[in-house]
Amino acid sequence: QTRRRVQAAAVESILEIGYYASSSNELARRAGVTWGVIQHQFGTREALLLEVLADSYDRLVATIAAAELAGDTLEERLLAVHGVLGTQYGSPEHLAGIQIGLDLSSNPATSAETRAAVQRHGERLVRAWRPLFVQARGECAGDADLVRFASRALRNQRVGDLIDGRFRPATGDALQRRLLVEGVAAAIRAEAGRRGLPAP
Repeated sequence: QTRRRVQAAAVESILEIGYYASSSNELARRAGVTWGVIQHQFGTREALLLEVLADSYDRLVATIAAAELAGDTLEERLLAVHGVLGTQYGSPEHLAGIQIGLDLSSNPATSAETRAAVQRHGERLVRAWRPLFVQARGECAGDADLVRFASRALRNQRVGDLIDGRFRPATGDALQRRLLVEGVAAAIRAEAGRRGLPAP
């Protein structure tokens, strides 16, 4: 329970005052514990933030594993993937995860073990997406380039909406979603044809 409270305090702090202002003492204050308690539970601030990131990935992997895509067309199934993406990439907590991931993977002070752990989490997430894209795209889902393209396009639109929502009210624009999905589907079909893959 204490670990969960500290992790929630870290996310809350990053969202409210920013990553770099979320010092060890600030996290302890928000969680209602001493820094000694956090050290006992996690060891270091770096280890705490890595666990916040890992929990976020765990939830997303579980969501992906449980997802069932409905739809007769590629567009309908991609729209369903877009909905699954929204459970993670559309949540404010994901902004905290982006900041944590960027810092832990690029900060020269980050330990080699933590850098390797961040990379492993990313690779695990890529593996988790593949079955979902098999559901969405059929036989051509084995092509890594097309999986990467589709997942990035759909994910980046979700993250863009999330960031935009910090500056203006979210509109939930159905037209933008439809145009995105139609564009991704057309690009997948065209590239599958060029590569001699079955059209999804």
